Amino acid sequence: MNEKDIIQKYFTKAINEQSVIAGIGDDAAIVSVSSGCELVMTTDTMLEGKHFSKQAPAYAVGYKLMASNLSDIAAMGAAPRWAMLNLTLSSLDQSWLKGFSKGLLECAQAHNVVLIGGDTTSGDCLNVSVQLIGEVPISKAMLRSNAQVNDKIYVTGIIGNAASALRHLQQKKFNHHNLSAAQYCALYMPDSRINLAIELREIANAAIDISDGLLNELEIVCNTSGTGAKLQLDKIPLAKEISTENAITGGEDYELLFTIPDKYTDQISLLAHKHDCLISQIGEITNNNVVDIYEYNRSIPHPKRSGYDHFAK
Repeated sequence: MNEKDIIQKYFTKAINEQSVIAGIGDDAAIVSVSSGCELVMTTDTMLEGKHFSKQAPAYAVGYKLMASNLSDIAAMGAAPRWAMLNLTLSSLDQSWLKGFSKGLLECAQAHNVVLIGGDTTSGDCLNVSVQLIGEVPISKAMLRSNAQVNDKIYVTGIIGNAASALRHLQQKKFNHHNLSAAQYCALYMPDSRINLAIELREIANAAIDISDGLLNELEIVCNTSGTGAKLQLDKIPLAKEISTENAITGGEDYELLFTIPDKYTDQISLLAHKHDCLISQIGEITNNNVVDIYEYNRSIPHPKRSGYDHFAK
């Protein structure tokens, strides 16, 4: 089986999308951008042994790869449109390819994303990456650098299930059978919050995906916005069987943290109900230039680390 056969068998689907002028099969893809929109682009790479274990189900790896990119698009308040896949295979395992492509394409199709191209090659390490392209109305994208003093800070979902799952897998030599449904879904099949985010862009000042740790991402928002924050740990909805510190620093939660002016807070419960999504107010943006952490109104020290470091040994 050669590169053309792999693409044809596992990744080529009939494209019934008017925006795609040329897709898989040409040297490059051509798409037509909607009037009045800007392009939003992101990419995410996953390496076997670094971002997923050899024992991880192929379907889950494919699904998570697409979902992680969708979360970045959601954080910008954009609608995902087109994806490109780069696949480096260390061996030709057709069973793995079947599961991986199924997970990837099912996640893409659930959000109306069309796979329009990419590259497939062989190498020493299994390496998968997706470039995802979305659209957002001109000047409507949510930026992490636009938080304003007195904004309320919110986060979606339950925090810590993914980190809990990862810790469990590391302790059990990556045996997936004892993960709870909540842990498995948080780690491998997260909800990207796309539809919610598209509505949030009308009221939010700043937003960010918290996959590298809630505390770390909040610090990024504050640093880039020139602000500080008061974070209330007791307001964060935590997963079971994980400490607060591990939950807010562990990463892997593909949830959204966003800030909104006080005048819009009444809209949050309506959006939460409409999108069947838990949304919790966990703090406030301040002018202190630091993130102060409180638990039941008592100041507590910062953890030794605030989130995931891609270059940590």
